[in-house]
Amino acid sequence: MDILKSLSKSREIQDQPDTRRRSFLWKIGAAIPAVLASAIPGKSSTGTDPVDGLKNRIHRLSSQLGILEDENTIRGLHRTYENLLNRGKYEEVIDLFTNDGEVIFNGGIFKGKSRGVFRLYNERFKSGLTGRRIEQAPGFRSDTEQQPDIVKVAMDRKTATASFPYSIQVGTPVISDLPLVKMARLHGEGIMKWRESGIYEVSYIKGMKDGGWKIKRLEYRVLSKADYRPGKSRARPISVPLFSKVYPDDPAGPDILTDNDQ
Repeated sequence: MDILKSLSKSREIQDQPDTRRRSFLWKIGAAIPAVLASAIPGKSSTGTDPVDGLKNRIHRLSSQLGILEDENTIRGLHRTYENLLNRGKYEEVIDLFTNDGEVIFNGGIFKGKSRGVFRLYNERFKSGLTGRRIEQAPGFRSDTEQQPDIVKVAMDRKTATASFPYSIQVGTPVISDLPLVKMARLHGEGIMKWRESGIYEVSYIKGMKDGGWKIKRLEYRVLSKADYRPGKSRARPISVPLFSKVYPDDPAGPDILTDNDQ
C-alpha cells in the first residue's frame, strides 16, 4: 500500500511541470492578441488613421526619391547631348529628341525631329562644326560662370524643365567661289567661327512606353558672342545676323522666324 502511494505521488510530481508548461503557454497565447492590439494604434484624437498617415508618408518619400532619380537621369541626358556635340556626332544628337521636338537657335525655330531638328544639326551645325566646347574668352568670364544647373521635375514625373550654362564654338561656312575658299573647305576649313555662351533652356518629356526621357524643346538663350578661338589672347564682341529666311528659301534654315533679338 505504501508502495502504491509512493508511485502515485511520483506520477503527480512528474505531471506538474507539464501542467505548469501548458498553463504558461495558454497564458502566453491569450496575451499575444492583447499585445498585438496594444501595438496597433487606433485612430488618433484628430480622427485620422495613423496607418493611412504612414502610407501617405511612404508614398511621398517614394515620390521624392523617384524625382531625384529623374533629375539625375536628365542631367545625364544633357551630358550626353554636350558630349555628342563636342565629338561631332550630330546624327546621334537628333535621336535625343521627341518626334515633335524643336530647337530655337539664332532667331529661328527648327520643328520636328526628322525635319527641322535634323536640318539644324546634320546640315547647319555639321557644316560649321558648331557645338564643340570652348574655353571662356578673355574679358567674357562673368556671363555664364555663375549660372547653376537647374532641373525641375513635375510632381507627376511625366515632364521636366532645366537650364544649363554653355560655352561653345559656333561656325558657318564662308560663302565664296574663290579657289582658296573652295580648297579650304576640302580640308575642313573655310569656316567663320566664333565663341558663343549662354543658357540652354530645355523641356523634357518622359516616354509612355519605355519611361525614358527625351528632349521636347531646346532653346539657345545667348548671353554673349565673341570673335575668339582657343589660343588667342584677345577677344572682342561681335554681332551675328539672325536668320532672315526660312526653309526652303534657306536650305539649312529654320521653319519659323522668331521675333526675339539675340
